[in-house]
Amino acid sequence: MHAPNWTRRGFLASAAAASFLPKQLFAAGDMVLSNATLVMPDGSRVQGGIRCREGKIVEIGASVTGGTDLKGKWIVPGFTDAGCRLGLLEVGMERSTHDTSAKKSIALDARPWDGYNPRSELIPVARVNGITQVLLNPEMSGMIPGQAALMRTAGDVLSDVIIGDPVGLCLNLGRAGQGHEGPKSRIALMMEFRKFFEENPGKKDKKGKGKKDQGKKDKEPGKSKEDLIADFRSGSLMALVRAHRADDIERALDLIEENELNGVLVGCIEGHLVADRIAKAGIPVILGPLDAQPSSFQHPHAIYENPAILDAAGVKLAFRSGDAHQVRNLPTLAGLAVAHGLPWTSAIQALTVNPMDIFGQPEMGRLAVGSEATMFVVDGDPLQPRNAVRDVFIRGERTSMATRQTKLYDEFKELR
Repeated sequence: MHAPNWTRRGFLASAAAASFLPKQLFAAGDMVLSNATLVMPDGSRVQGGIRCREGKIVEIGASVTGGTDLKGKWIVPGFTDAGCRLGLLEVGMERSTHDTSAKKSIALDARPWDGYNPRSELIPVARVNGITQVLLNPEMSGMIPGQAALMRTAGDVLSDVIIGDPVGLCLNLGRAGQGHEGPKSRIALMMEFRKFFEENPGKKDKKGKGKKDQGKKDKEPGKSKEDLIADFRSGSLMALVRAHRADDIERALDLIEENELNGVLVGCIEGHLVADRIAKAGIPVILGPLDAQPSSFQHPHAIYENPAILDAAGVKLAFRSGDAHQVRNLPTLAGLAVAHGLPWTSAIQALTVNPMDIFGQPEMGRLAVGSEATMFVVDGDPLQPRNAVRDVFIRGERTSMATRQTKLYDEFKELR
């Protein structure tokens, strides 16, 4: 079972109007939204308002009154898809629109933002469903397919949309690691990884352990491959290790621990089988696709309860679509996880604060004084597709609610 190709939420928003908030809100000075349901960093909900100035939240809670009365509508921190190819491809069956891969087994210096199109028609579709940030990764095929970057879903030029470039280096275990003329078996793949780490020891601090600053260090343009490896081995550049099958997840944990990497597990579809070991290692998981089924030998034990089991074990979760066209459905799939036992508050944190904490962005992904005013207004529970997103703000600025679909709707709503 896969997510539908569209969500009712996007249609409701388009049918209602481009925005229900008055334009005068966005003159110079404060923006005040009041009488709202606020979704807080711990996933709790409180009644109150929010005051923003110069792209930041300056006041929040019951003390905020006046401005625009939201009549109980929800204000939710912007959601993050923590692994996708949004902006790297446009039409699935048209290869000329694909800029997803360097097509090499080891491509350390492959930067996905080199192929990113900030004007892609898919980006507004994701944004009007509450996705305000994405972790952009290359096609996950080959041993080391390249770097990953954190991007905004609003902005017409690259300098406006890039938050962190890179925040991590992607590694693939299992079948994915054998792509692009890579090793032809798991045995050969692990041999090549051991060889890679032996040949690239990098630089350690005085204690001989990696410095784990969760991706806060910015990579300078044009930095050499040697410096990139040094950042990776020291821990200032995260290791995003993709593994689905339970035994591959165990190998990923070994790889992270033996090489003292600042590691994050990606995919982890059979994580429920080794949840206790993941929790004991204290390594976060970027989980997804959330609707994976036992339809492949790479994850024959996939179950919908996977997020709930990992969360119950104490694993810190973020969610990913692993796609481009399906980024818009991530909130609905998070609701699917809730329907199969994941606490609602944990699902909200996996979409908001957790990915920002993992990627070293403590002022993002939350409604709090001093945080970036990136959020959306929705009729009710944001994990329910029947609730329309009414407005999206990124850094305090209202973004367009128009998409390719809404433009077509407006054009053809009256037959001629």
